[in-house]
Amino acid sequence: MHDDFGAVSLLLENQPHAASGPLQGLSFAAKDLFDVAGLPTTAGNPDFAEHWGLPRRDAWAVAALKKAGARLIAKTHTHELAYGMTGINPHFGTPQNPKVPGGIPGGSSSGSAVAVAAGLVPVALGSDTAGSVRIPASLCGTYAYRPTHGLIPATGVVPLAPSYDTVGLLAAHPELMLRFARVLLADALPTVRFERAVVVRDALELCTPEAQVATLGVAEKLESLGLRIEEKSLGLLQEAREAQRVLQGAQAWGFHQKWLEEKQPRLGADVRRLLEMASSYSPGEIGRALSEQVRLRSEMGAWLEPGTLVLLPATPSSAPQQADMRNTEKALEFRRRTLSLTCYASLLGTPVVTVPAARPGDKPIGVQLVGAWGGDMGLLEMARWGWK
Repeated sequence: MHDDFGAVSLLLENQPHAASGPLQGLSFAAKDLFDVAGLPTTAGNPDFAEHWGLPRRDAWAVAALKKAGARLIAKTHTHELAYGMTGINPHFGTPQNPKVPGGIPGGSSSGSAVAVAAGLVPVALGSDTAGSVRIPASLCGTYAYRPTHGLIPATGVVPLAPSYDTVGLLAAHPELMLRFARVLLADALPTVRFERAVVVRDALELCTPEAQVATLGVAEKLESLGLRIEEKSLGLLQEAREAQRVLQGAQAWGFHQKWLEEKQPRLGADVRRLLEMASSYSPGEIGRALSEQVRLRSEMGAWLEPGTLVLLPATPSSAPQQADMRNTEKALEFRRRTLSLTCYASLLGTPVVTVPAARPGDKPIGVQLVGAWGGDMGLLEMARWGWK
């Protein structure tokens, strides 16, 4: 493999895998958050591997794909500690977006998305806490899948916020995404037939015209396939974003606190700022966020009866330039808008597929198709209908 885009953190040779199986002949990469036996897991930080220790076994998802015959050929870069959405990494370098010169790759599964978009691998493992496969898929023009929370074991994956963390996939083609997902899900779920799709109007209001057009284009495609299309305002996206911000931050600080305080590791400015903010949350703030989450899950989940999809842009625009995202205010604004779009599925713990939906000739941008809990197979089947 020749990597011209800086996606790969470690090339792998002679990784053991089954000689036969449903994924025989296919290769994949894994975000450097996933353990591979005998190799360091850096989580995008130069000091983390020493703290984490050398893994004795593969992450569950890595082992499952190998057992199915797939060959692991690389570990890929990640936004530091998986705590960021630009993909900019001050320690190991930033993977270059193959579709938007100078644009951010998106994060935190930056290297996995770039490896797929550049044709280095057909499929890559990523993680998704608050959009970490959906965002880079949108900005790099690939497909992505975030499962129902807890459905795919995250054993052997460095956590960020376990109540939101999921094992996700990025893929060049929806058929391949479905094949890999079937292995990880063990075909345990029925396929749901979708009859209705709801476009979230207030999500569109956060976005550029290109993202609005892409989302409405997906809605038109679904309508042509027989789904009933509705537009509604949810009015809860800001509250959901803020609840997740507090609860995700509190968990991230809880996991990393001992290491941070004892070892004083090197941290990029953006991740340091997020962790410092998280360390200041009071028990009262966390308690209020938990109460708010219960209310929001009830109100937002009411839309997701079986057979219904919810449509939102995956990002508020196509890929911003890296230079712009080094400006703190611009980066924070992009983060706020993006989290307002991704928090719907993250807070609910529902499955999502992201499909590339830009018009021909435009920069990549993706649209999220969110289904009800356990509706994963229906979404994965729907992704095969063709969107670009």
